[in-house]
Amino acid sequence: MKEKYMSSFNPAVHEQFKREIVGVYDRAANIYDRVGIKQFTYYANLLVERLNIQPGARVLDVATGRGALLFAAAEKVGPEGHVLGIDLAPNMISETATEIKARGLTQAEVRMMDADEASFPNHSFDYILCGFAIHFLDYPRALVRFRNMLKPGGYIATTHPYVPTGDSENFERWKWLFELTREVFPPDFVPPASWVAPNRLNSPERIEAALHKAGFKDIFVAKEETVMYFLDEEDWWDWEWSQGSRFWVEGMSPENLARFKAVSFEKLREMKGPKGIPILDGALLSIAKAPAGQTKKMRST
Repeated sequence: MKEKYMSSFNPAVHEQFKREIVGVYDRAANIYDRVGIKQFTYYANLLVERLNIQPGARVLDVATGRGALLFAAAEKVGPEGHVLGIDLAPNMISETATEIKARGLTQAEVRMMDADEASFPNHSFDYILCGFAIHFLDYPRALVRFRNMLKPGGYIATTHPYVPTGDSENFERWKWLFELTREVFPPDFVPPASWVAPNRLNSPERIEAALHKAGFKDIFVAKEETVMYFLDEEDWWDWEWSQGSRFWVEGMSPENLARFKAVSFEKLREMKGPKGIPILDGALLSIAKAPAGQTKKMRST
């Protein structure tokens, strides 16, 4: 990412940045976390289990998307609790609202809202959640507002992209994809900030520093990894268009996109085994506490 964007804040630049992000995820809404490895639901369930959310709790899910965290939290709070999901992508809101209605959930709702401008009264929520999206916000300012919106001792819990580096076999297995992606863009290509925004909070140290600066306490960050499987190369291709990598495939020229797909399918067919195409997937899970007072204890791992 351009260092200038990371070290300074320009409202006009940030608004353009958000428009690009909303556009991409709005176009992906109908298949988001519905194809491929469905990692968002997997890590949402892990995070919610660690939080040990109690019945009756009030929860805000920031950048709710298709509701991976919202639905996991709604199950925990029960009919006497409430989970509010907010998002800027109209199609995400529409799809998730439809699913809430289909599931018959009275304790969950979604609203179109810019998380950078969210301004609920102080002490409104027991928990604030955000899955794989806080790096898209003006997070130094947003985290302070979130802290204020939490009840004393309430929790903020987030998930972040993380590329596992400890498994050399997995790295070698997928090395071709990184090399191919570089080849289909010009040598002097500089990715826009919206494409590489996850790098803003891509390590435990960066996440801890951001939470600490915003005034949170008892900060906990964990690396999680698991092997997941694509059914076949078509399942992988649909997945590429369903989440963050859509930034990259939409940015390729038609000729390079065709080459990218053809070479990828050839490699993927070679990788396919009895269970499908394996990938070691990872995420960073963080939990931190608003100061003053005590709430329900987190579940140990």
